[in-house]
Amino acid sequence: MVRRLLALVAVLVAVGCGVSSHAGHGGASRHQSPLSAPSPALAGAAARPGQLDGVRLTGATGLVLLVSADPPYLLDVDTGRVTPVKGLSVHGPGPVLSVLAAGRDAVVWIDRRPPASDVPDDDIYVVRHGDAIATRIAAGSDVQPSAGGRSVWVKSFIDAHHCAVREIDLAGRHLRGPRPVPCSAALIDPGAGALLVEGRSVIDLASGRVLLRTSSLQAIAGTLALTAGEPMHPLSLTDLRAGTRRAVRWPSQIGGPDEAAVDPGAGLIALSFSDPSYRGTGIQVTDVWLLDPGTGRWQHLPGAPADVALKFTSMSWTSDGRLVMLAQTPTSGPASHDVIAVWRPGQTSLAIRSVHIPARDSGSDSFIAWVRPST
Repeated sequence: MVRRLLALVAVLVAVGCGVSSHAGHGGASRHQSPLSAPSPALAGAAARPGQLDGVRLTGATGLVLLVSADPPYLLDVDTGRVTPVKGLSVHGPGPVLSVLAAGRDAVVWIDRRPPASDVPDDDIYVVRHGDAIATRIAAGSDVQPSAGGRSVWVKSFIDAHHCAVREIDLAGRHLRGPRPVPCSAALIDPGAGALLVEGRSVIDLASGRVLLRTSSLQAIAGTLALTAGEPMHPLSLTDLRAGTRRAVRWPSQIGGPDEAAVDPGAGLIALSFSDPSYRGTGIQVTDVWLLDPGTGRWQHLPGAPADVALKFTSMSWTSDGRLVMLAQTPTSGPASHDVIAVWRPGQTSLAIRSVHIPARDSGSDSFIAWVRPST
């Protein structure tokens, strides 16, 4: 996502200056402290990454991707067929259109980002699993799915200075709220359903309980929260029930934490470490590692690190436990192309296939990987 890339640039600049930085717009904070930055010796030792490497993806995958674009579309990985999603009303200059997984289904959020003096006028749609029809269910300035994905939490402006959150189901029916929240508060989904962030407080929406105090939440897997950049603990896992915390080693020699994705069974956290100008070359690089939150052990994703266009590269888990990357590689030039990379835990290489897809021009790199129902 464009904003994710700009936030990452700010993080790396902040590291050099010794100050912290926060990413906005409803996402978990992306923070790299001087303590957690890879040393120059390590960075200098790393060879320049090439394109995503792996074996050819062959045979039937059963995968259908819902890809954010204007309009969003379904991509059948096996046939290459592209089906635009109908029913969306996209208007206004340069809206950001994102797709979010909500259980088996999806939410499409059109964020129009009005001038600061105006109240946001954003639309929220639902797209059912495998369908190419979007149905409007709400308006809101922020949205994230609840745990289990049967509903969503929506933040809305009452006026320019007052906001509220409410829970609705995927048919748009009211379930809970509205209740007032600061307009500066943000909804996030770090892997365990929607949470509210107010300053450093990460709040459970259903109970109102503060789960954690941090400015750098990366992911939650089960009851374990992964944070980055905390004092004296560059990466750490916090048990949300017991309140205990343990340090986790920094695995990558490249950049700072960028995007996190938690597998459906909460057994692995995929975390990318990205650099928008690798070793000052202007080459964009991402390096994906997989953390077992129970043991605190890392494993390197095969094929990483890789030269990719960061604002056109993201990852998503499938319901059957496969990690899927949709990437543009290399960063630029006439040889750049879009690829899908699929990996299942235990495999020693990525399975990669080039795809010909419409421009991902919605300002978001988000996508959802659906598994086609067996017939």
